[in-house]
Amino acid sequence: MENKYHLTLEQNIFLAKRNLVDNIYANARMEGLNITFPETKTILEGVNVPNLKIDEIQCILNLKDAWKYTIDNIQDEFNLDFICQVNGLVSRNESISWGTLRNR
Repeated sequence: MENKYHLTLEQNIFLAKRNLVDNIYANARMEGLNITFPETKTILEGVNVPNLKIDEIQCILNLKDAWKYTIDNIQDEFNLDFICQVNGLVSRNESISWGTLRNR
């Protein structure tokens, strides 16, 4: 019996891209944003959603950039620099210091 969960790298990338809006929506909800799935999809399509705050839209766009970076650099070594780069994209313009380790 073939293991249906053993996917190739190409299959994993295809699946990640196919579920991108779902993943970003779920990440945004975990960040505490009160946003709907259609609003998330609209933002990712480049259309403004008038009832959302700029910070909420920025968070969605940051998550999109982090997912894009992760998918585009999937072959790179997974190390602290990679994690800091993803963190820098997720928290850009939202935290005091993004993409670096906190020391306090």
